[in-house]
Amino acid sequence: MSEELPVKITDLLALAVVSVIGGTLIASWTLSPRLTPRFAVSILSGTVLLLFLLFIPVMGARLFLEDRANGE
Repeated sequence: MSEELPVKITDLLALAVVSVIGGTLIASWTLSPRLTPRFAVSILSGTVLLLFLLFIPVMGARLFLEDRANGE
């Protein structure tokens, strides 16, 4: 298992966009949306949580799509 997983910039951009949107939704779900530092920290916390949890699925989806395209 010496295969390395190359990380592409599009993968990171997709992960960042999904995580920021998801972090905002999580923050809106837990707190009332207002321009306060507490809400900003809640968005940041949700974003970091999603970045951590979604890195492997995003990379796996890209590998699946890449293998599917190469297989045809």
